[in-house]
Amino acid sequence: MAWELIDHTGDVGVTARAPTLEELFAESARAMFSIIAEGLAPASPAGTDSFAVAGSSPEEELRDFLSELLYRFSADRRMYVGFTAAPGKVDAAWELYDPVRHPLLTELKAVTYHQLEVVREGDFWKGRVIFDV
Repeated sequence: MAWELIDHTGDVGVTARAPTLEELFAESARAMFSIIAEGLAPASPAGTDSFAVAGSSPEEELRDFLSELLYRFSADRRMYVGFTAAPGKVDAAWELYDPVRHPLLTELKAVTYHQLEVVREGDFWKGRVIFDV
């Protein structure tokens, strides 16, 4: 696991590390869905969504990426269960949410800007994001 939980009063956060920016996005998404529910090992994904990882601000891109995944979970009941990083994009495999297969752990309301950070540290990218619960 290349991420860890951050204690934050009233909210929950994660820090993640990865060798590329795209892999950092994938690890951050894995962390977010591990906070939301159990049972994230893909059985038979129903589909895959591709997301571009580009822009002037890595922090803004990370927040937008995670917010889009959270929106699709809420609106379309897509439980993202697998992530593959490639240059310039992240592919996210999903299954339809099943309360038996994916017991909910924590309801996340939003991806916040509070303490949002994406930085290059030597050979790795490090990111921090706080979620509103």
